[in-house]
Amino acid sequence: MSTAAEELLAEALKLAPEDREFLAAHIMDSLEHPPAPDIDWDAEIKRRIEESDSGVPGIPGEEVMSRARKLVADARLRIP
Repeated sequence: MSTAAEELLAEALKLAPEDREFLAAHIMDSLEHPPAPDIDWDAEIKRRIEESDSGVPGIPGEEVMSRARKLVADARLRIP
């Protein structure tokens, strides 16, 4: 990381949380995003319905949310 970036980060971290969120969102928006995966959503929905109808057990909503929260928390820990 360059000295300028380190200095800018140090100053940004002194800001109020809502100001840091604003900056982070605009910086992320300025980066080139990879293309979205090419998914045939109609086929995916049909597959999931067929899976459910055939008796394949689903994942309880609470477990899904717990996993999602952990993934987000882990990702935040990796942000310098």
